[in-house]
Amino acid sequence: MSLILRPVRATDRAFLLHLFIQVRPDLAALPLPAEARQHMIDMQFNAQDRGYADGFPFASHDIVVARGQDVGQIRVDRGAEAIHLIDVSLLAAAQGQGLGSSILRDLQTEAAAEGLPVGLSVQHGNRAADLYRRMGFTVTDDNGVHLAMEWRAAGSAPS
Repeated sequence: MSLILRPVRATDRAFLLHLFIQVRPDLAALPLPAEARQHMIDMQFNAQDRGYADGFPFASHDIVVARGQDVGQIRVDRGAEAIHLIDVSLLAAAQGQGLGSSILRDLQTEAAAEGLPVGLSVQHGNRAADLYRRMGFTVTDDNGVHLAMEWRAAGSAPS
């Protein structure tokens, strides 16, 4: 499947918020009045966005487009020592179609060409961890909440 990545624009906020709500059903299920629940979702969305921007000021943030439709988002920090997949998410309707695998293969191809590993962090219980394992990522650390995972091209040595 052919994917296009395009930089996030200010006009993408509504789509990104919708996507955030899909990947955070715990927030959408909070037993609060609708207005308070939406306020909490907005606060969490803004905090995550600020945290990523502050923690990775040079990272790219792109919209994933498939068949002409916005279907997800990806944040990647390309450093001198590694490519770090900060965050990737797809709309529920776009999952299970090979898009995640395609995104990861593209990052792996880029990393192999640069001689760099790809690193990421995934929360325990997140089903994406299974995809990462299938794509050759291995666990490098486990803090009890998140798994740190890494992929290296065949024949490349750990740093």
